[in-house]
Amino acid sequence: MGGRAPPAGSRRNSGLGPEKQQQEPWPEEMSLNELAMILAYLQKGVIGMGYLALTWSTVVLLGGFVTALGKKDFWCLTAISMIRAAWSVIMSS
Repeated sequence: MGGRAPPAGSRRNSGLGPEKQQQEPWPEEMSLNELAMILAYLQKGVIGMGYLALTWSTVVLLGGFVTALGKKDFWCLTAISMIRAAWSVIMSS
């Protein structure tokens, strides 16, 4: 049973023993891991900015700064607060 040789670049054990079983990760795997880390940090940053926007709009609306706002600014802040609060509730479920 001659069997076929594994394809080039295969991670199959070459029979050299358990110490040779751990191989270096492929460059494609390294770049995918780096991309996943970048996207995770970017997502955390965007979520943090969303919480800051909610906090800021809540402070402006409830902190007595409403009298200094125009009607359009007031409704924009209200919309930002409602959308962000609803998104937080939906994502926590």
